[in-house]
Amino acid sequence: MRTAHRWPWSGCTSSSSNRLCPGRRLTRTVFSSGICRAAPKSWTSTLRRRRWRPRLVPRSATAAALIGALLLGEGAPRAGPPDVVTSGKRSLKRRTLSVTDANFNDVQVIHVAGGVPTTVSFRQPIRPESVILADTANVFLPVKASEASIVLIPKRDLGRRSTTTLTVTLADGTIVPLVLATIPREADIGVDVDVALVTRAPAESATALKASAAQLRADLDECRADQGAAGVAKVAGLVLQQDVSQPQVFERHEVGRRDKQERLLVEVRQVYRVFGHSYLLVTLENRDPSRTWVLDHPELSATGGGQSVDVQVVSFQMEPVSLAPNETAKLVVAFRTPPQGSTNSFRLQLLEKNGSRHVKLDGLSL
Repeated sequence: MRTAHRWPWSGCTSSSSNRLCPGRRLTRTVFSSGICRAAPKSWTSTLRRRRWRPRLVPRSATAAALIGALLLGEGAPRAGPPDVVTSGKRSLKRRTLSVTDANFNDVQVIHVAGGVPTTVSFRQPIRPESVILADTANVFLPVKASEASIVLIPKRDLGRRSTTTLTVTLADGTIVPLVLATIPREADIGVDVDVALVTRAPAESATALKASAAQLRADLDECRADQGAAGVAKVAGLVLQQDVSQPQVFERHEVGRRDKQERLLVEVRQVYRVFGHSYLLVTLENRDPSRTWVLDHPELSATGGGQSVDVQVVSFQMEPVSLAPNETAKLVVAFRTPPQGSTNSFRLQLLEKNGSRHVKLDGLSL
């Protein structure tokens, strides 16, 4: 006996060879052994096929979901290097540390934290090769240093009892020691170090050089302001040094010696004698069309009796200092007046600075 399959439509039995009964109304059936009977009308129902329709999602909702996913992806914390550990929530700050003469002996402290890079910047140039980090516990990654800044990256927080120092040498030789420490609630993301030493600054430092230049400028301004009065004061001082009981010589006479050497026209014009000193006035004209002449120093010697004796030049001044082509300058050479009655003749030499255009005048009667 062959058992029929239970299909949800009436009027037929189904076997493996005939599963559908064309032309018959589909009804629910009750199956028994080999018999197919019609089901009651209450069981009878016409099958209706339903078309599947996809559920539509508003575009605004889709866009909102995509934007939310992107924002979540951007805002999610990214994993750092495996050897860097960040612990706790800290406020990141940028500070300025000033090193002055008053706090030079105080060691400045920089706050570092695990996983937080700290950039230490200097207003003065530093020596990158001289940066020393005393990291005995191997807490920091390798230090990155340039001529103006240092980057510190600790792998983890420093212990309370651990002491880590950073020593930096400026380009002028100033040594700046710094202490690195960890505090619970904040960390330095940037530190500007300003070294403003005056009395403790080395001679090569910018501060010392500026102070020296300012002092020299002030002295020069004072000399220019008192130039005329200073000359009068010096003459007054010379008068005070003289012995009033001895006769004094105040003399001026013409020399009138003229010569041309090394494309220079040299003329010894006059000599003045006062208070035991002689002042020789010389004019020079540079007739070289392309080269400038600069005086290094004059030399004076006295000859007599077959001997030559050097005469000490007390002072000399030339105006202008540099003699350009086709220009004329004045030169004054001061020396001690020889004793009265001597018949010595003098030799005057004018030596060029960094050159070989030297002038030599013999047989001067001064």
